[in-house]
This record gives sequence, structure tokens and C-alpha cells, in this order.
Amino acid sequence: MEIILKVLFMGSPEISIPFLEFIHEKKCEILVFSQKDKVRKRGKKLVPTPVKSRALELNIPVHTVSAKSQKAFDIINDFSPDIIFVVAYGQILPDRILNAAKLYPLNVHFSLLPKYRGATPVNTSLLGGDDLTGTTLMVMDKELDTGDIIYQEECNIIKDDNATSLFEKLINISVKMIRDNWDDIITGKISRTPQPEGATYTKLIEKNDLLLDLNSDAEKINNKIRAFTIDPGVKTNFRGNPLFIEKAELIADTSGNPGTVSKVEKDFFNVYCGKGALKISQVKPAGKRSMKAKEFINGYKPQIGEVLG
Repeated sequence: MEIILKVLFMGSPEISIPFLEFIHEKKCEILVFSQKDKVRKRGKKLVPTPVKSRALELNIPVHTVSAKSQKAFDIINDFSPDIIFVVAYGQILPDRILNAAKLYPLNVHFSLLPKYRGATPVNTSLLGGDDLTGTTLMVMDKELDTGDIIYQEECNIIKDDNATSLFEKLINISVKMIRDNWDDIITGKISRTPQPEGATYTKLIEKNDLLLDLNSDAEKINNKIRAFTIDPGVKTNFRGNPLFIEKAELIADTSGNPGTVSKVEKDFFNVYCGKGALKISQVKPAGKRSMKAKEFINGYKPQIGEVLG
């Protein structure tokens, strides 16, 4: 008689969905926990998380009660999971939930732990201008991202990577890593390595982090654009209104008055920074959709000498 693995999957955003789909593909019995539906700004309509929506499409039962509640514990305890699988769930899990797994609670974390523990490892690696990051599958414990490492894979960061492309690369690497080791994972035939010393921590994104200071170094500004493109996005001001800068390139060997438009061409425009300049190729004006610089230039007609900020 075939034994069907019981998996409690806990995740919320879009990036969690490929992992849910992989586990579903493996014909596991799945129970999903996700964050509560949120009110959309316009229309005040409740919107489920991407994971909840996908789980319902796959006919997987979903719960959105707090993982810290007695109700959640009762549901999970009754389900009696073999493995708990967590990818960007959005809550710290109490011990009694972690201990509910017969084998172990597992977590995918998009960094080479112990570097970049916390909620924003992908953004932080881009902000720092790193050229290497990676992914970790670990056994969870009660502390933040401190559990034993099972598997790790490295991932190169190229200069054109932004948060969107880097997440995509890390998701693909992570799913493959899990797929390649699935038989050992579900039978408990894994090696656990305690994390070494020297941990670094990320911080949560705040509104001030999304403002561009054009008096700063162009390289740092470009790293910020890459780190937060396209959601939530970083912004400056143009003619008194917010302007989100979504894609740019670094121009190192130039100088001028910070924020000043120095060049306008068909497909891009350049803006001086405190050191160097940016070649801007994609923007989003306030209240408008994202657009290539060509469309912005045709519609708004930025002039050489105008100042952003």
C-alpha cells in the first residue's frame, strides 16, 4: 500500500506558488495556511493572497487563521503533517506548530545563510551591489532563520538583475534543488549542518527607503532601483509630481548638478547624481502605468536642465 506524504504548506506571495505546485505535482496530501485576505485600496474588496488563490484552483483546503491561535494548532494537530514546508509565509511560527511535523519543518530562504537572515534577503543583496547570493533549505527552529542547513546552492547576480529577475532565478534554483533531493527529504535521509558564526540581518522596507536621493552616488541609487523594481518601486519628483524610476544604467565617468537632466534621446534620458549619472530607460509617472522612456519622453517632453527631486 502506497503511503501518501502529508504536507502542511505555509506561504502567501506569488514567489511561494512554484513550491506549492511542485508539492502538488508529487501527489502529496496538502493543507495550506496563508495570510488573511486584504482589502484592496480601490473598492474596498477583499483580495486573497496569491497562494490562497492558487491553492483553491488546485482544490487544496486553505486556512487563513493566525498560526499563533489555538484554532490553527487544532487544525494542524488534527492534520498531523509529516513535513511542514514554509516559503514566505509572513508569520513567526510558535514552537508547538514547528513541533507538529513528524519529520521536520522546512524553510526556503533566498540567501546563503547565515548571511542575510530576515525578511528582505533578495533586496538587501541588490542594495549592497553583491555579485553572488544563493538559496538555503533549512530545518526551522524558534529563532529567526537560525536552523540547521540541509542544502545550499549559489546564484550569480549580474548587473542587469533586479528584484524581479533575481527572485525568478532563485525560485528556479530552489525548486530544482528540492526536486533533485526530494527522495532524501521525504525519507529523512538528510544531513544537517549547524549555521556558522557571523550572521548578518536584513531590515524591513520602510517608506523612506523608497525615496531616491539624487545627491547620492549613482551606483548606490542604481542599486536601490534594482532592489525595489517594480514593486514597491522607488521614486523621485518630476514637475512637482512623483515619478517612479523602474530601470536605469550607471554612467560612472561624468558629473554635474545632482538631479539635473543632462541628455534627452529617443529611448532614454540622463540625470546627474552626486557622483556619476543615471541613464533612465523605464519610468512610471504618478497615477499612470509603467512605460518605456521613449513613451515618457514623447508625452512629457523632459528638457535638458530640468531638475528631478
